[in-house]
Amino acid sequence: MKFNSITLKIGLLLLLTLLLQLPSTMVMNIISERQSYQADVAEELTQSISGEQTIMGPILVVPYQTTASAKPINEYILPKELKINGNLTTESLKRGIYHFQKYDSISSFTGHFDLSTIGKLKQSGKIIGTPYLAMGIKDPRGLNTVGEVMLNNQSFSFKPGTRLNSFTSGIHAPLTELNLAQKTTLDFALNLNLTGTGRIAYVPIGENTALQLEGNWPNPKFVGERSPSTRNVTAQGFVATWHSSWFANNLNQTFLDEEANEATHNTLADTTYSFDTELIQTVDHYQLNERSVKYSILLVGMTFLCFFLFEVLKQLRVHPIQYALVGVALSVFYLLLLALSEQIGFKWAYVIASAACVTQIGFYVSHILHSFKRGLYFSIFLGMVYTAIYALLQSEDMALLIGSIGLFIVISIVMILTRRLNWYALVSGMEANKTDYSAHPPL
Repeated sequence: MKFNSITLKIGLLLLLTLLLQLPSTMVMNIISERQSYQADVAEELTQSISGEQTIMGPILVVPYQTTASAKPINEYILPKELKINGNLTTESLKRGIYHFQKYDSISSFTGHFDLSTIGKLKQSGKIIGTPYLAMGIKDPRGLNTVGEVMLNNQSFSFKPGTRLNSFTSGIHAPLTELNLAQKTTLDFALNLNLTGTGRIAYVPIGENTALQLEGNWPNPKFVGERSPSTRNVTAQGFVATWHSSWFANNLNQTFLDEEANEATHNTLADTTYSFDTELIQTVDHYQLNERSVKYSILLVGMTFLCFFLFEVLKQLRVHPIQYALVGVALSVFYLLLLALSEQIGFKWAYVIASAACVTQIGFYVSHILHSFKRGLYFSIFLGMVYTAIYALLQSEDMALLIGSIGLFIVISIVMILTRRLNWYALVSGMEANKTDYSAHPPL
C-alpha cells in the first residue's frame, strides 16, 4: 500500500508536468501574435518604400507589319550575351521594436544583341516600326535614378512601363533614331539604381548570362533553381557569381510562350529561373523563443526529476504544491524571455531571464530542502539545464545529437544514484523521518 503512495506521487508529477504545458501553449500563442505584428509592420514598410525586386532584361522589341493596314506584330530579340554586375548596400531600419533590412542596389547590364532577324524581316518586305528596349522591374517604386541606355554609342531615355505581356512593370526606351536594319549587332550598356527589401533576383534572359553580385550583408540565402557557381560569404559581406544559358533554362522559349499568351500577365516577375538572393536574419528572436518553448517539457521534467531525487535520496518530503510553484516559475521564464528579447536581443535576454529564474527558484528550494547548500546544488543543476538548452538552440544542426547524448547522461546518472535504492522500503523511511524535518525552521 505504501508503495502505491509513491507510485501515486510519480503519477501526480507526470500529470503536473503535462499541465504545465498549458502555460507554454499560451506563450506560443503570444509569440505567434507578436510575429503577426512584425509581419504587419514589415508589410507597411514595404508599402512605404518598396518590396522585393526582380529584374529582367534588356529585351529588344521590334514591331513590324506585313502590310500597311495589318495589325502590328512584335519580334522579340533577347541578348546574345548578357553580363550583370550588382552591388548591394544594406541598411537596418527600425519601426518601434522591430528591425528590418532594406538595400540600395547598383546594377550594370552590358552585352549585345544579334540583329540578323531584323535583316530577314527587311528582306521579306515587312514594314518595320519603331523598336524599343524593355527592362522588367518588379517594383518600380524602388527606382532611385533612371539613367540612359547606351546602344552602339547612342544614348536613349527611358519611359514608364515595359509594353511586355510577361513582365508588365518596368521601363522602356523608344529607339526612334536608331536604324537597326543596317546593323548586324547592337551593343548595350545601362545602369539601374534600385531600392528594395527582402530579396533581389535577376532573370537570366540572355542566351549566355553571367551575374556577379556582391553586398555587405553577412547572411545571404541563395534560393531558386539556380545556385551560384561560386560564392564567398564572410562576416563583412558576400560575393557570388552565376552562369546560365538557354540550353540549361530554355528561357527563350518560355519568354516567347508567355508573350504569345495574352491571358497571362507578369508571369516572369516571379520566375523560378531567376538568380535569386534573399537577405535574411539567420534566426530571429521570435524563432528562438518558439524553439525554446518547445523544450519546456524537458526543462520542467529535469527540474522535477532533481526534486524527486532529493526526496528519495535524502528522505525529504516535497509537497505537490511546492512542485507546482516551481513549475509556474519555470513557465514565467518563457514570458520574461520573450519580453526581454524584443528589447535587448535573444542572447542577453536568455542570460538575464535564466539568471533571474535560477536565483528565484534556488532561494525557494533552499527553504524547501532545509539547507542552503542543497539549494545551491539545485541552482547549479538548474543553471546547467538552462545552459544545455541554450546550446541546443544555437546548434540547430546538432540539436538532436546533443539532446540525445544529454538525456543519455542524465538517465545514466539517475540509474547510478538509485542503483541500490530499496523502493519498497522507501516510503517507510520517509514516514519515519517526517517529524524530524518539521522541527527544522526555515533558513
